[in-house]
Amino acid sequence: MVVGNLSLIAHTYHQTLSQSASIVSVFAWTYAIATPLLALSTNRFNKRSLFLTLLAVFLAGTLLSAFAPSLPIFLFSRVMTASVAGLMESLMSVIAYQLATTDQQRSMLVAWIYTGLSIASVVGNPLGTFIANLWRWQDAFIMVAIITVLATVVATNLIPKDLVNEPASFKEQLVLFSDRRIQLAIVFAICSAGMIFGYYTYIRSLIHQTLGFSLTALSLVLLLLGVLDVLANQLSGRLAAKNGMKRLRPFYVLDLVLLALFQFSMQNAWTGLLLLCALVFFFALFGSPIQIFVLDAVNHYYPQATTLASTLNAIFYNVGVAVSSFTAAQTLKVAGLPALGWNSLAYCAVALLVLVTLVRMTDREAMKG
Repeated sequence: MVVGNLSLIAHTYHQTLSQSASIVSVFAWTYAIATPLLALSTNRFNKRSLFLTLLAVFLAGTLLSAFAPSLPIFLFSRVMTASVAGLMESLMSVIAYQLATTDQQRSMLVAWIYTGLSIASVVGNPLGTFIANLWRWQDAFIMVAIITVLATVVATNLIPKDLVNEPASFKEQLVLFSDRRIQLAIVFAICSAGMIFGYYTYIRSLIHQTLGFSLTALSLVLLLLGVLDVLANQLSGRLAAKNGMKRLRPFYVLDLVLLALFQFSMQNAWTGLLLLCALVFFFALFGSPIQIFVLDAVNHYYPQATTLASTLNAIFYNVGVAVSSFTAAQTLKVAGLPALGWNSLAYCAVALLVLVTLVRMTDREAMKG
């Protein structure tokens, strides 16, 4: 809603576009900081009640965004929504994980959550921009508020009241960070996000400037990439159903090969487009397997920290985005857009190494068990 309408929001509050960019960064930093803190401090609350409360806060923040009379109040409204958005996403994974009765059902439910987020990314931005252009940017937030009300009604009727809850202190929850599997899973999430955003940060420039597609074609290409991301999330759930991390290995090897060919493929519009499509599809496969891997491990060894564990993928994915966006900027300064593939390749190599290590650890534990 904000990214697509940032110039309109800036005009409303008599700010320059660069000054209004703080709206995006405030949301991102609040999301990253508030999510783990809320997960730690709300551990003893009933998950259904907590989820509905978070939806209410999100609704209030969204309505405040729609009617904010000044930029400071608008920024406060974004802090409100960002503070609960991350934990809502994580709680959905936990609730789905607890409600599922089989490994197949568990992985597919988590996959549908990621699919929903992908669809929201693909549809939400252009839809919000369309509404803003047709009426006002504030009406895009009113639309989100209406959707939130509908989501609250659905959640109230579908989420059971007797979900398992394991109250624990901060110390009892934080113990999961001492586990080597969790440590490696965090590195894997960071590097997986890094290999995506090592080039995707500049996807519009790559498509328009390097490959030479028109601005009209750019929108169609971005839509195609979004659809591929949605489809990949469904396949991701199927991979996660049975030893998903092991089944990811050949895809990461393929990613490594594709990234090695990145700079050469960018010399032609159609080979470059084909490569980008393949990378987007294969990169999106890691979401469900790593989330299920972490939840399985924590549920077995640290059940009191399940909610905190469910936030790790989202938190450290964003860390990976931030780090790789920085290294991508440095790569761009030195070698130009086509060289961004080498930036992503470095993250992919580390991710593959960590993935192989995690699979070996899991196999050894299975043999001992």
